[in-house]
Amino acid sequence: MERKQILATTSLLVLFVLLLTNCKPKSDSDDETLLLLAVAASKICANSAYTGTTVVNSTATLDTNTDCITGMTSSMSADLPAWIRNNFKCAVGSVSGSNYVFRSQNIPNNKSYYFGSTSPRYEALGSGQKAAGTNQISSQCLVYTIPSSPAAKSGTLTGTQSGYASVGITVNGLAIFNNAAAAPDTLSTEAQTFDQYNGHPQNSGVYHHHSQPLNVSNNNSNLIGVLIDGFALYGRDCTNASNVTTTPTIGSGLDSNHGHITTTQHFSVATYHYHYTSDPTAGIPTLIGSYFYGTPGTVSN
Repeated sequence: MERKQILATTSLLVLFVLLLTNCKPKSDSDDETLLLLAVAASKICANSAYTGTTVVNSTATLDTNTDCITGMTSSMSADLPAWIRNNFKCAVGSVSGSNYVFRSQNIPNNKSYYFGSTSPRYEALGSGQKAAGTNQISSQCLVYTIPSSPAAKSGTLTGTQSGYASVGITVNGLAIFNNAAAAPDTLSTEAQTFDQYNGHPQNSGVYHHHSQPLNVSNNNSNLIGVLIDGFALYGRDCTNASNVTTTPTIGSGLDSNHGHITTTQHFSVATYHYHYTSDPTAGIPTLIGSYFYGTPGTVSN
């Protein structure tokens, strides 16, 4: 999108907000205005000023320099911590106050059946798998606002099945979904529609992972991503700061949220983090349980 188009879009969004503001009763809080402005601003994330050229499946190619789809912006700001700055890509990451902010087009850098048969990024489904209807990958406008100093939530925990557009972002800029499937399916049934990297899109084209992304982690201790409560997510194994590797499971090292408190290869001080592991609710191994350990931030699309 050219600069004039970006400015025009932004101006229209601000005008819309101002119109709404002028129509509301004077007793309303100014916080509503700030919220509306934040929502309006988030909606321009898909243009070239934020996440790069919108991806067209039929012409999508991989940029071998960034290991992301050609034209997408892959940028992590210098003020992000090293565990994010040195591992995350295929999205735009920054710090805003007490939050990390990620903006993502959410296009996988792996090949997939769901790019469509005319795409250079097409790959057949694996043996025994079936298509998720006519669903195909499409560019998104996902904006994650994630607390940079996460802490355990006191009282009732927040459910991961509480209507979030995504519950986390992978190191390669993709949406993480919870441990449930769209009714009436179970996740173990829905897993039959995963591509060869354990991902698939839902009906509006949001490509996502419930299970481990196989081009990032394959039953190892690799960093997979971060959940929206701010805690890191790792593979099945846990390698601590002393380079000792274990394989914790729920009830044997992990809580029901898939997490525990230890050091990792990225955190020299023991901290809570999640693991990919077998989940009794889903019937298959998943990236997160039914609840967040901390207080989740926000996700818009």
